[in-house]
Amino acid sequence: MRRLGITPSVISAEFWKAADEHRLVVPRCNRTGTHFFPPERCVPGTLSTDWSYVESSGMGTVTTFTVVHRAPAADFDVPYVLAVVAVDEGWNYLTNIVGCDPDAVSIGMRVTVTYERIDDVTLPAFKPIDNP
Repeated sequence: MRRLGITPSVISAEFWKAADEHRLVVPRCNRTGTHFFPPERCVPGTLSTDWSYVESSGMGTVTTFTVVHRAPAADFDVPYVLAVVAVDEGWNYLTNIVGCDPDAVSIGMRVTVTYERIDDVTLPAFKPIDNP
C-alpha cells in the first residue's frame, strides 16, 4: 500500500484541512492580491508575511503534462498523468489529471478540481471539465 508521508506544517495545515473538506484554497497576498503556490512563509519575491488562504475556483487549463508509464515505486498504478495546471486565479499547480484516458489529455484542456483519498490524505487532482 502506498504511503504518502504528508505531514502538514504550520504553513500548509489550512491547505490540507480544506482539501479534506473538498475545498481548494490558495495563498494570496493581502497587499497585492497575488495568488501563489506552494505556500511559503513570505510572499514570493518579497519579505512580506501578510498573506492568507482564499477559496479557489478550482478551474484551470493544462499548460504542460507528461504521461508516466514507468512507476517510481511498485505501489503506483501506471500510466498516470502529471501536469501543470494554470488555475484561473493566476497560480500554477503541479497535479494529476484523472477521470480520462491519458491519451485524451492535451495542452489547453480545461479542467476542474476533484479529490482523491489515499490512505488518510485527501489530494486535490484535476479532471477534464467535459467528464463531470
